[in-house]
Amino acid sequence: MLAAPLATYLLIAGAFNGRDRTGLAVDPICPNMAVCCCVNGKGLSLFDLRMPLPLDFIYDLHPNIIRDVTFLNNSWPWVNGQNALLSVSTDGICKVTTLQGRNLHTIEANHGCCTVAPTPELYGSAVEDGFSSVVMLGGDMVSAYIPDAGIQETLTDHGDTFIWKLRYTSSGSTLYTACDKGVVRRYRRYPDRHQYLGEVYAHKNDIEDMDISPYDECILLLCYVVGVLSSHI
Repeated sequence: MLAAPLATYLLIAGAFNGRDRTGLAVDPICPNMAVCCCVNGKGLSLFDLRMPLPLDFIYDLHPNIIRDVTFLNNSWPWVNGQNALLSVSTDGICKVTTLQGRNLHTIEANHGCCTVAPTPELYGSAVEDGFSSVVMLGGDMVSAYIPDAGIQETLTDHGDTFIWKLRYTSSGSTLYTACDKGVVRRYRRYPDRHQYLGEVYAHKNDIEDMDISPYDECILLLCYVVGVLSSHI
C-alpha cells in the first residue's frame, strides 16, 4: 500500500540521487507520515501520503550525507512529547530534530556511521527490569548511546566488516545487524550489554536494506540484484 504513492512522491520531491544507500522511514504511529533524504543527501523531505505534494523540506540538516533516518518515539527525554526524527550521517553525527528541522539533541559516535536504531520500548519503561533505553549507531562498529551517560558499549564482533543496518525485534530483546558480504548477525540484549549470538544468515549478494516484520515472524532483506527479497527467522 505504501510503495506506489511514496515512489511517486519521491520522484516529485527529487529524493537523494546518489548511487549508494539512503534513508527512508514511515512513522509507525501515524503511517501516513514518511521521510526520506532530499536531493543533495544532506537534508530531509517530509510527506503526508494523503496529500498530493511533499509536506515540507529540511535543508542542510547535516554537513555530510545522511545514511539513515527514523521516527523517534515521543517518550524520549529530548522531544518533550512532540514528534521527532533521528538521523545519522557518514561522519558519525546523529541528530534528534523536530519535524520542522529544529535541533533538539546531537550525538557524536566518533566513528563512521550508516545506520541508527533506538530501542523500541517507551523510554525508561524497562528500568525496573534493569534495562536502559539506548540509541544504537552502526557503521565501522556498533555503539550504544544512553541519554545522560553517553557511549556505554561498543560491539566489534563483526571485525572489519562494515555495518549497514541495525534492527531490534518488537520487544527490544534481540538486535540484528546487516553487514558487508551479505551477513546478518544477532545479539541478545541484556541490562548491561549486548551478547553476540552468531551469524543468522549469509546472502550471496550485499544487503542493501533490512527490516523485521511487526510481529517478528521474519527478517526481510533487500539485495542489490533487482527483485531479490529474502526472508529468514
